[in-house]
Amino acid sequence: MPARDEKFGLNLGNPLESEGAAFSWLVVVLIAAISIGAVAKIISPLAAVIWTLILLGVVSVPIFRGLKHQLGSPEDDE
Repeated sequence: MPARDEKFGLNLGNPLESEGAAFSWLVVVLIAAISIGAVAKIISPLAAVIWTLILLGVVSVPIFRGLKHQLGSPEDDE
């Protein structure tokens, strides 16, 4: 069973906290960049822009959830 922060077998935690998480983010970014280049070459540059926006949307969800969890709500401080 994967750990709590693992997605698809990768530790996508905070890349500033562990070397394993930083390497996993590097792999994810490289795969995304290669796929964007492939879409631009095979289909069109416009399709690559659309694919980039989709990937950014997918990646932003766990980032914002992590930020929300780290920051907490102001009511929790009291």
